[in-house]
This record gives sequence, C-alpha cells and structure tokens, in this order.
Amino acid sequence: MKAWMLDEPGKALALREVPQSQPRRNAVLVRMEAVPLLSYTRDYVEGKLGYACPPGPFSPGTNGVGRIVAVGEGVVAFRAGQRVAVNPYLIADETVREPAQALLGLTAISADSGALMADFPHGTLRELAEFPASTVIVLDGLDEIDAARLAVLGKFAMPFGGLRRGRLSAGETVAVNGASGYFGSAAVIAALALGASKVVALGRRLEPLQALVEQGRGRVVPVVLTGDVAQDTAAIRAASGGGVDLGFDMVGHATDANATLATLRSLRRGGRLVLMGSMQVDLPITYREMLQNNWELIGHFMYTRADYLALISMVASGQIALDAVELKSYPFAELEAAIDAAVRMSGLQCTVVDGNSQHAWG
Repeated sequence: MKAWMLDEPGKALALREVPQSQPRRNAVLVRMEAVPLLSYTRDYVEGKLGYACPPGPFSPGTNGVGRIVAVGEGVVAFRAGQRVAVNPYLIADETVREPAQALLGLTAISADSGALMADFPHGTLRELAEFPASTVIVLDGLDEIDAARLAVLGKFAMPFGGLRRGRLSAGETVAVNGASGYFGSAAVIAALALGASKVVALGRRLEPLQALVEQGRGRVVPVVLTGDVAQDTAAIRAASGGGVDLGFDMVGHATDANATLATLRSLRRGGRLVLMGSMQVDLPITYREMLQNNWELIGHFMYTRADYLALISMVASGQIALDAVELKSYPFAELEAAIDAAVRMSGLQCTVVDGNSQHAWG
C-alpha cells in the first residue's frame, strides 16, 4: 500500500510503498477515504513546533474518515465494511489516576506516553491505517454524506468537547475568542446547535466573522477586538446584553493575553471560561477578581468519547450542518498542495485530502 512518510520533522514528506499488515489485538485496519489537515501541518512537518513526534519514519495525520477492512482479536463492536471516523486522542485503558495520553500521528502529551506512540506511530495519511479500536467512532446512518464532507467532523470535535465541559445550557450567552480561526469558527456553530441564545464572535478582523453572522440568523454578534482590554471588555458586555454566561477561548499562539482577559472580564457573576487555545504567554488574573465575581476557570484538553458520539448524533439529526463549512478537497497524491492550502484557511473553511477522488494516490 502507499503511505505518506516523514523520516523526522524537518525532512521532506515522501509517498512510499510500505508493507500492508493485519490489525493487532484490540485494533482495527481502516481504508482512509478522507483526512482533514490542520492549518499548522506545514510548520509541524518542518519541525517548527517542538512537538514530541512519533519515532520515525512515520505517517502524520490526525483525524479522518474511512471504512474498516479488518478487525483484530478482542474487537467486539466493529466489523469489516463499517464506515467510521478516526480520532487521534488515545488514552491508555488503565485504572490509574492519570493514564498516559497521546495524539496519534501528531505528538506525545504526557511524559509517560512514549509507549503509546511506539505502539501506534502512524496517523491517517496512508492508504490503510491501523488504530486502536478505542479511537474509532462508528458512522452508521451517515452514508448519504460524502466522506470528504464527513471529515469536517475533525474540525468540530475539539470545540464541541470544550463547550460541553463548560456546561453550556440552552438559553445562555456565549463569547468565543478566536472565532475567526479554524476551531473557533466551529465553536460558534456548535454553541448555536447546543442552544446558545446568543454567541458573541470575537476576532481581529470583521470580514472572517461575517460568515458566522450569516449562519447565526440573528443569534451571532461580531466584536472586532482592538487589543485594549477595558475597551474590548465593554464591547463584549454590550454585545452580549450585559455579560456572558460562558466564555470559550480558542485563541491560537497569541503573544499577549489581552483578548483572553477581555473575554474573562466580560463574564457575568458566576460565569465560566473554558481555555482550549494555545496562547504563548501567561494569563495574569487576580485573586480578588476571581473571588468577588465567583468566576470559574476551566482548562480543557480535547474531548471525551461521549462528546464525539453526541456530535455525530447532532450531525445525523441535522442540528449541526457540516455544509456550513467551505470545503477544499485534494487527492492524496497532491498532499503538498493541500498543506499549502491549509495554511491559508480562515474561519469556516476546511482542507481535506480525498482518497475517493480520481487518481487519489497517483
């Protein structure tokens, strides 16, 4: 079979013929049909992010959609021919307080996750991918949706998990910091689907927020941030009608904390702020502010299995429309062009490599 291989970060990706293996115990083998690309895939491949990568050579790639072609011993719920989503978030199935965790095809997370990465070094950018059964989600009932479109699930899973961790209730007001970004834009759509009465979409430019306003049909209010904490806090409070119930921070690689601070200070008394972004500096919060306002600050990583199942149910019922996302699709053989396109993504856009397209693998 063919697979995109990376010998180590900083080296060139190469499309190679590699041996095809059968799935091991408690694992499944999936024929990949579509794989979404992260906007920072180029930086990752070039070794600019400092991630703890799998031992090379390996196939990168995180999420994806495909069909199971074989199951290993011990697999109970899955069968060959089933359409599934693959997600990279692997947590060791061990009864300890802090089990090892990793993002397969991307990076180690905990200090003890090296063994997970060694067992499953490859991600989704290969014709056939072996994954632990615990990272696969069945997509029964969604056969009418094209695989490339279904791959957009990977854009929604992370913010969907964060909003549920923040206990978003129907009728609440939400502010999304980083709403013009890849995951932040999906957070706006997910918050609407989960029943938010109003979503304040925060970004540095108005243009990327306009598509979200159109999707919201009167329930999305854009706020263009100035960088002045007091001014931005006042603008968010005004747009939300007096204060926010739930803040969701998905800011990417920010070099100052001003937008996150403005989101925090826009909360009503008793409000919650979920942190899921990748800010590069400390968040300077005061003890007195947190105490007097009864605020709750929630750091959250990724999502649970229950979150992903709920997301799929909402897509199947039509509560979340994946076609709200502008899709750019490339054959697997044109991965380099797809990576370049992914760098240019903003807002409600997604770049996918499509294994079902003509001449997909060259």
